[in-house]
Amino acid sequence: MKDTTCFVRASFFFFAAVLLAVGCGGKPAPKNVPVSGTVTMDNEPLTSGQVSLIPVSDKQAPAELSAGKIENGQYKIFTGGKEGALVGSYKVTVTPSMVPVQGGGAPPQLPPNYSDPSKTVLKIEVVENPTPGVYDLKLKK
Repeated sequence: MKDTTCFVRASFFFFAAVLLAVGCGGKPAPKNVPVSGTVTMDNEPLTSGQVSLIPVSDKQAPAELSAGKIENGQYKIFTGGKEGALVGSYKVTVTPSMVPVQGGGAPPQLPPNYSDPSKTVLKIEVVENPTPGVYDLKLKK
C-alpha cells in the first residue's frame, strides 16, 4: 500500500510539472513595439500637446490608452505605462496642450481633422520594423 501511495504522489508531481512546463497552450501576450516621431504644423515643430492612437479594429483594441506627450516637436507612444503600441492600424489624433505656451502665448488651435477622433485624417500602421520617419505627423492649417 505504501508503494502505491508513493507511486501516485510521484505520478501527480510528474504530471503537474509537465503541465507547468507546457503551459495552458494559449497565445503569448501581444507585445508593444516602439512608436515615435515628429509632429509639425506647416513645417514648424509643435512644441506641446498629445498624440493618441485609436485602433481601427475592435479586435485590436488594447485595454489601455496608447498615447504620448509632444515635447519640442517629438513624441513617443506609451500603452499601459509601457513604451510602444501593439502592431496594427490606428487613427491618430493630435491635441494641443491646454497649458499656455511660455511667453504668454495661447496654445495652438488645431483643425478638427487632426484633433477629433471621428474626423481625423491621420492614420498609421504600427509595424515591428518601421522605416525611419514613417510615424512623423505633418499637419497643415
